Formats: sequence, structure tokens, C-alpha cells
Amino acid sequence: MKKLIRKGGIAAGIVALSTLSVVMLSAFEAHVINVTAKIENALAVSTDAIDFGTVFPQEHLDQPLVVQLSQSFLDEDRVDDVEYFIRQKPKCAITSQNGTVFDPLNTATGHVSLGPVDEVLIDCGPAPRPLAIGETWGVLPSLCPYISKEDDQAPDNDGSLASFHEPFTFVNHQLVWNDTKGRLAKSELDTVDNWTIDLAVPCFGGYCAQDWEDFVHGINPQANPADYVQPIENEHKIFGCDLWVEVSGVSCNAEPVQGAVVSDTTNTVEGGGNAVAVAPIHPAWTASISGATWIWSENPISSQTNQTETFVKQFSVSGTPVSASLDIATDNTYSVEVNGSPVCSSADANNFALATQDVCNVTNLVSGTNTIEITVNNLGVGNQSGNPAGLLYKLSYTANLCIENDD
Repeated sequence: MKKLIRKGGIAAGIVALSTLSVVMLSAFEAHVINVTAKIENALAVSTDAIDFGTVFPQEHLDQPLVVQLSQSFLDEDRVDDVEYFIRQKPKCAITSQNGTVFDPLNTATGHVSLGPVDEVLIDCGPAPRPLAIGETWGVLPSLCPYISKEDDQAPDNDGSLASFHEPFTFVNHQLVWNDTKGRLAKSELDTVDNWTIDLAVPCFGGYCAQDWEDFVHGINPQANPADYVQPIENEHKIFGCDLWVEVSGVSCNAEPVQGAVVSDTTNTVEGGGNAVAVAPIHPAWTASISGATWIWSENPISSQTNQTETFVKQFSVSGTPVSASLDIATDNTYSVEVNGSPVCSSADANNFALATQDVCNVTNLVSGTNTIEITVNNLGVGNQSGNPAGLLYKLSYTANLCIENDD
């Protein structure tokens, strides 16, 4: 779900297998499923202009910006929190009198791109109305580098961005925005963010005060003051910047659920059929894992030489995995992959005892389908009774599952 809010101002046919009559009857049946949804905004943000009016070099002014959860979001029990960001974009306007007057009712946001020789291009699109004599449609001198976004730190879960910064850059020819992130969550009683929008006013070339560098570094120590001096021809002109408050994610109201996958005869053997339960259990196998069964590719084993088998189990996780662990015992050594990535392994040939069974942390489960693959190498010694082979495991996980309405 994604909602853009522009802040203005600162600125399937039928197979005939029998007679013709069958086809005609089939063609006259239809089933209609009614699908509806009520779509609401997750955030409530005023789009009234932030107007700093006439300002002067090295002034440091601020205006409030309130971002809050909408009443619809607050009333919906299924959802809990919203992740959003504030982005600064170029502002386009109709100006006259050498850029000193603008039409505040006819503005737009400029589209930023990179030109064929790596020059920054800002496309304002067509003028929103016919231009009168003396009027110009284009991008305003940018106020964006001089605007900070300071969070209310109540709670301290939002970002901030000091004045004297670049609103965007290009990295390997890709546009990267210098966004400020915010978060609101009903579960944390954090439903309103009170942002402070600071304007640190630039000076003009040749007319900067001697303490200009101190002024800049007092606000943003990493900034180069010379990069933020405006050319003298921009004096008296209208500067502008569009602030976009954009939702980047909505999380549901979730509850933890437990799940487990165990060694049993539903596991498959790579290159063969299903695993089989091993019996009898060798007396040396003292490892204990609740719900799990010792398995192998055959019972009893027919080989007295080294034998390697890979056991595969595909399973589904509902919700968002938050933690998982694997209890495992083998005769003899093993390696584990989950979703194609190595998780753990052991070269301990005695990994079948209670004292030597292992526990591995699993961090790469995903919502939906997952696959666990366990490769076990049995060291060939003696006969079946003296050289058993087996795998015993249990993958336990916790996931957050969205709570659905009872309506």
C-alpha cells in the first residue's frame, strides 16, 4: 500500500468432446463473485503550505509538520503500525518579474533524472495553464538543502536530517534519495509525530558574513559551507521545495504462533522415495528430540561401506518468521541447508548421544514455502547391528501471524 501526499508551498475455450448441444449449454453458465474493498489513507497529513515568507541570510526559522495515523487506521484492529518517509523534491512554478513573484495555485513537483552526460535533469512537465506575457514555467531555486526535519523523539523511533544537505544523489547512475524515515505504531501508543521543519537561510556569493562557516557548522558539522552559498542572481527570487510524506509499509496486528518440522517418513530421500523409520533403535542412540523419529533411506541398511544420504523436507510458514532453531542428532556426520543456504554442520562421528546432539540457530526462514536439506554421512564399519545409520531432527520456529477480523 502506498499513498503519496504532496506538501505544497515550501513551498480463458470450450473443448467440444461430444455434441454441439453440450458446448452450447456450457457457454450459457457463468458465476460472478463480488469483490469489494474500502480503501482509506493510513496517515493524516495536512497539505496546507508551509510558508516562511520573506527571510534573510543566516536566519534559523522553524515551522511544525504533524503526521498522524488516520482515524480509519486507528479504528481498524487488523493493522498496527505504519512506516513512512519524508522526501524533498524540486518544486516547479509559474513565475514572473524575474522569479520574484509566483502563482501559488499552479505548481508541480519536478521529476529528477540523469542526462546522457551525467547531468542532473529536472522535468516540470507541461505548464498547468496558459502563460501570460512575462511569465515563465520552470523549477524554482531549491530550498530543499536548507530545510531540516527534526523528530519529536517521543518515542525516539524516527530519523532526522539537518539543514545543509543534498536532497538526492546519483550512485552508479541510480537516483538515491536522502529521505527521513518515520514510524507510528498503535501498540506503542505512538500515533502522532510532531516534526519540526527548520529553515537555515543561505547567504549570497560575495555577501556572506564572516561567521557563515560557523553558522553552517553549528547546524551540520559535516557540511561544506561553500557548497551552500547561493549565486547573487538568485537574490529576491522565490525559492521552493516539495515535501512528500510517503507510506513505505503497513504492518498488521500480529500474534506469535509456534511451528515445527520433524524427521519422519514424510521426509524424502534425494534421488529416491520417502524416508523410513529406523528400528530397532541402537542402544548407543541416546539422543532425545521430542516428536522426532530416527529415519534413514532403508531399514536395515544394506551397505557396510560409507553411505551418504540427503533428506529433504518442504514446509510452509504462515506469518513472518522471527526465530528458529534446529535440534539434530545423526549417525554419523551431517550438514544442513535451509532454503539453499548452509546453516550448520558437524564432523563429530558420535553426534547420536544425548550429550553430543546439537542445536543450530536458523535465521533464514521466510513466510511461505521453505526447504530443509540435511546430508548425513554414515561411516561404514561392521554390520547393520554394529553400524546403524540415522537422522533425528526437529526444526522449531516462531512466526508473527496477522490477526484477522471476526467481521
